Amino acid sequence: MSKNTDQTDSAAQSNRGGRGVSTSRRTILKATGTSVVALGGLGSVTSSAVAQEIDLPPLARDGNEIVDPSGEEVRLRGVNIADPGEQSRTWRGQTAPETFELATNEAEGWYTNVVRVPVMPSFLAAGTKNAKPSEMPHGDDWGPALPGQFDRDDVKWYCRTFLDELVELGAQRGAYVMIDYHRHYPVFHQEDHKNHGVDPNVWQCSSDGGEDWRHPEVCGERGVLWHGEDQVDEIWDLIHEQNILEAYDLEEDDIYLEPPEISNALDEELHMFWEIVASRYAGDDHVIFDVYNEPTGPYGGDWGGPQRQAGELSAPAEAPGDGDASNYDVSHEDMKAWYDLWVDRAQPWVDTVEENADGQLITIGSPRWSQYTYWAPHNEFDAENMCYTAHVYTQDGLRPLSKYFGQPSEYVPIFFSEFGWIEGGGMHVDTPWMDCSGKHDGDCQPYIREYEEFIANYDVHPLAWCFDHTYEPNMFEHGTPGLNDGAKGADDWMNHLNDETPGVWWHELNQEMADDYDDFAPGDDPYPDADNGENDLHIGPGDITGDPYPDDGGDGNETVPVGEYEARDPDGDGRYEDVNGDNETTHGDVNALFENRNADGVRNNPEKFDFDGNGRFGFSDILELLEEI
Repeated sequence: MSKNTDQTDSAAQSNRGGRGVSTSRRTILKATGTSVVALGGLGSVTSSAVAQEIDLPPLARDGNEIVDPSGEEVRLRGVNIADPGEQSRTWRGQTAPETFELATNEAEGWYTNVVRVPVMPSFLAAGTKNAKPSEMPHGDDWGPALPGQFDRDDVKWYCRTFLDELVELGAQRGAYVMIDYHRHYPVFHQEDHKNHGVDPNVWQCSSDGGEDWRHPEVCGERGVLWHGEDQVDEIWDLIHEQNILEAYDLEEDDIYLEPPEISNALDEELHMFWEIVASRYAGDDHVIFDVYNEPTGPYGGDWGGPQRQAGELSAPAEAPGDGDASNYDVSHEDMKAWYDLWVDRAQPWVDTVEENADGQLITIGSPRWSQYTYWAPHNEFDAENMCYTAHVYTQDGLRPLSKYFGQPSEYVPIFFSEFGWIEGGGMHVDTPWMDCSGKHDGDCQPYIREYEEFIANYDVHPLAWCFDHTYEPNMFEHGTPGLNDGAKGADDWMNHLNDETPGVWWHELNQEMADDYDDFAPGDDPYPDADNGENDLHIGPGDITGDPYPDDGGDGNETVPVGEYEARDPDGDGRYEDVNGDNETTHGDVNALFENRNADGVRNNPEKFDFDGNGRFGFSDILELLEEI
């Protein structure tokens, strides 16, 4: 995700021992009739915790589906909002509860049954509502805080001040609430901003430039790598085995890995955060725990460092150097090793959630900003109702969506919890990963059509990013605080739906999808016969042998008759680019497809020749195949 960093921004706890006897924070409030206002709560949104609630049932994983207590499949669809601490700033015009209320307001055309709430370390560490820049870590108006900037009291304060209200509101408005530990900034955040000419006040804090950005006492505004202290040797082994230095023209000194004081602080922070949050909302069956938003590096490629921006993030599979290895595509079998390291690192964090809120839905991301979802079925986390997330914007290297995210969704539950686009790019920093500037030269329609097809054809749970006027892609127009030229006031957001991002599109599409797999059967206990064990593809850590998805893409031997030819799918992505069947893709395949574009094999199998991802076959697919050669 991205944010507009406009500097006018300045202007009841019980673990669930068993469902039959558990007592949630919500149950206590309902039983006592305690006023939420008396607790500093919802204010104008609702006046009491005993307001009418919709009985949202506990959900369970059943194979690759999410099911209600009767065993019927349900689809969760919704939006992401901005960090509630961010939204408490008065210039924003609308608080998180007000945003939540709008996002679930059917009268306004929003049929949302899940809302994802990002909790950012910087706002946890601020420890105050309507935080001023001077009250943020290092006096930084927007940026992330390195691990160790907040403590247990800060987390409890944040829950009391922001999350309790939203959890209660979800119960009242019939929406599941996904609480998201939200880290996403790259380790080279300062370098990225400096190299793009962004005002130093945005990224430099109180520093005068040129520092070693590795250390938290210098400036909090940089991301953190996800690895553990004990994984450094394994990471170096992978770097050498996969020829990453040669492929990306790097020296060993260019490789950055976190020092132990940072990697250990991250581990402690996650355990602390989830111990408090999971135990607090244990028994609130409509709360989903998203353990880690977007782990960044390391991954198969160049993840940069605090003083060195990484390579082209919109196409990281394309290595510029002359090393022996040149394929760092997510689906390459060697990339599973990075996912295996991630599972080893993050399993204890999942355990902490499970120990404090056993049986509730748990989700988690994956390396390279939650783009390694492809490998989730092959090495599953251990939890009763484990689900996985996928984040993708307009990166061409993650197309077709059916391959990188659709195939895994046929084996494990996938929350498509961040997606979108922004025509023309972000406000301050180049955003090639979301501005449609790749092979479609700024035309966002092919990406939009593929989103629609993907959501319609796969059992995924989509949450568009972002139901906000500032976090990009912003579904409402940015505007300028103090001027009536964008979404700010609580009453005028719908007047500023953005048609250059998912705003208008998702507003229309979510209405079309209403009542589709979203009628929840009541019940106090999850479906007792749910199949929530490891899927058939699970092998755990280690090398993969054969086709990772043998039932989906085939082994390249299946053919489709195209005139006199037998077209093949050599890479198993569902597209038959070897049209003339000679085991390579050349101009001969383009000619064969053009000459036989009306052949029965093409007309009866348009999805196999849909190279531009628009859901049908036409001349644009022939041109797309030509461009791919």
